Amino acid sequence: MRSESGPDQLDWRCCLPTSDETTVSLSCPLEQGQPWLAGRALDILRQWAGVRSDPAGDRYVVGRRRGPPLILGEPLLWNGLPLVVEACEIEAGAAGEVTLRLPPWTEIASKIPERQLWEITDRLADEFSSSCGVVSDGRAVGYPELTAPQMTALRLQRLHLGVLVPPDWLAHLRPGSTPYLRLPRSQLVLVLE
Repeated sequence: MRSESGPDQLDWRCCLPTSDETTVSLSCPLEQGQPWLAGRALDILRQWAGVRSDPAGDRYVVGRRRGPPLILGEPLLWNGLPLVVEACEIEAGAAGEVTLRLPPWTEIASKIPERQLWEITDRLADEFSSSCGVVSDGRAVGYPELTAPQMTALRLQRLHLGVLVPPDWLAHLRPGSTPYLRLPRSQLVLVLE
């Protein structure tokens, strides 16, 4: 029987071939009157991942001096690893983007349990009612065309190491694509290359 606090808790069943940074990025619909994406993401990360501010990290923000920032990057530490949570909200846009920017997988695998990474991803996806997302080597999801799921699913799959898609998008992925994990809260399915 495995110990809940032992080193085997860090076991990973997959390898993410990231060399520069590992990104998990979610496409998020924006609704009037909702709190900013960045604040909501920080709340989830603090509550469920126990992150704290990184005093050595550089915070960045681009905005219009009113409303939510267009881009906000908040430096954090997660189990001693640097993490930047980045939120993008385009002016008068219907969609936003939340991205976790982590070190390469070789560093993540020694400090963050795989289960915890996907649980945080699921909590964020659920909070933002994410329509889709990606796992990548530095890239964010961008603003996918959600009205054309067949084209969008294939494009995301071509550009990234993995995709997070609703179950009905699985049929639009390349033949032989196999679901790796179903996120229970958001119902998104993770497919890795």
